[in-house]
Amino acid sequence: MPTEGPDEPILVGSIARAHGLKGEVVVDVWSEVPERFKPGRSVTARFPAGVAKTLVVATARPFGDRMLIQFQGVGSRTEAEALRGADLTIARSEVASPPEGRHYRFELVGLRVRTREGSFLGSVADVFSTGSNDVIVVRGPRGEILLPSLEHVILSIDLERGEMVVEVPPGLNE
Repeated sequence: MPTEGPDEPILVGSIARAHGLKGEVVVDVWSEVPERFKPGRSVTARFPAGVAKTLVVATARPFGDRMLIQFQGVGSRTEAEALRGADLTIARSEVASPPEGRHYRFELVGLRVRTREGSFLGSVADVFSTGSNDVIVVRGPRGEILLPSLEHVILSIDLERGEMVVEVPPGLNE
């Protein structure tokens, strides 16, 4: 598995749309760090056309399961609408280490997955939350397997080796 550099962009949010008339935007937050969007913090907006622009948070407040954010220098609905569709990223070097035994989702995507017995199942394609626990999406030669991220299923994760060892619950790998 290739090693990522300190400047690798890590997705922390996506701008869904403009909100109101004074330059706020609705952001889908992908970061698990609550202070990621505190006023004064900067993020890089990456637009679908490949353009990137640094934005500094002026204000941020909860908006359901999203956030309403206004960036410095964005003071109108028209300026906010121009940000629609941008992914908000930070450099990998700005990501704090997670607590012992925990991993960020972006660290898991791409890991090779094998059973305790050594059978190759595929690679982690995605990780999503169901509310009660995360689900690891593994895609491989036998198709897609959805594994609950539970201690008795995910036996070990070795980021340096790029590998996850699992115990597939009965009925999930048939």
